[in-house]
Amino acid sequence: MWPCCTCPYLRGWGNYFGHGHGKSYLKEMDSWIRRRLRAMQLRSWRKIRKLHRELRRRLFKGDLPKLRMTAWRNSQCMHVHFSMPNNLFKELGLCILVDLYNNLHPQRG
Repeated sequence: MWPCCTCPYLRGWGNYFGHGHGKSYLKEMDSWIRRRLRAMQLRSWRKIRKLHRELRRRLFKGDLPKLRMTAWRNSQCMHVHFSMPNNLFKELGLCILVDLYNNLHPQRG
C-alpha cells in the first residue's frame, strides 16, 4: 500500500501532546489519521474495481458498493473499513497515539 514515513512525526507529536491531552483526544486523533489514510488510498485506487478486488480478496460476503472514490465521506464506509481494517495500519508500522499515551502513563491504564 504505502510506506509509513510519517511515524517519526506522529511519535514526536504523540510524545509532546500526550502529556497535556487525555486518552480520548488521542483516540479521536488516531481514528482521524486512519480515516485520512483510507481516503488517500481510495483516491489513489481511482477505480471502484480495485476496491471490489480488495474486498473479494478479504472474502467479503454481501453486495459490492457503488462509491465515489474521491469523496471524504466514503472513507468512513463499512466496505472501506473491511478492505483496510485497523490492524492493517498496525502491521504497516503506523504509530498509534493511544499506545504512546499508555507507555507515557502506565499508571493511568
